[in-house]
Amino acid sequence: MKYYFKENFRFLYADGQLYDESGREAYSYENVTLWLPQINLYRQGEKVGHVKKNFTFLLHQYDIFLQDRLVCTIDQEFTFFKPKLSLAQLGWRVEGDWLALDYRIYGPYDNLICEISQELFHLTRHYCVNIIDESEEALVLLVVLAINQYDKDIANNSGATVHIGGNNN
Repeated sequence: MKYYFKENFRFLYADGQLYDESGREAYSYENVTLWLPQINLYRQGEKVGHVKKNFTFLLHQYDIFLQDRLVCTIDQEFTFFKPKLSLAQLGWRVEGDWLALDYRIYGPYDNLICEISQELFHLTRHYCVNIIDESEEALVLLVVLAINQYDKDIANNSGATVHIGGNNN
């Protein structure tokens, strides 16, 4: 199943919609806090889960909840040159250029779970998520929202634009 993320233009926080292949709104998301983001994901008005950024001094960390149950934590690993995120609790790995939102997520048995690609030439962030393993749909969408927030956090902390072609609110 393919979903198309379209972020709305906001000054201090992000919200947006996810459309299915036929152009119908399937999900929506909103950032409900300013300083330590919590991004809620909704399907037809009901909360599916959320991503919560944890307070850490050096490395970024995001908890992912389905309903109100903690499923996993995404940790930024300490590296010198190339940033790396870990999804150790799930056994997933991320490959590709995820800072430019063009990457793939693989499961514990090297099975492709989804492909994410950025759509350029928009004022706000737009990207396509092609979910191969639909049994993990909500979790995959929450992981993508967490990586999107990480991209924004890195850009805001460095003062530079990391995400090519998008708005870094």
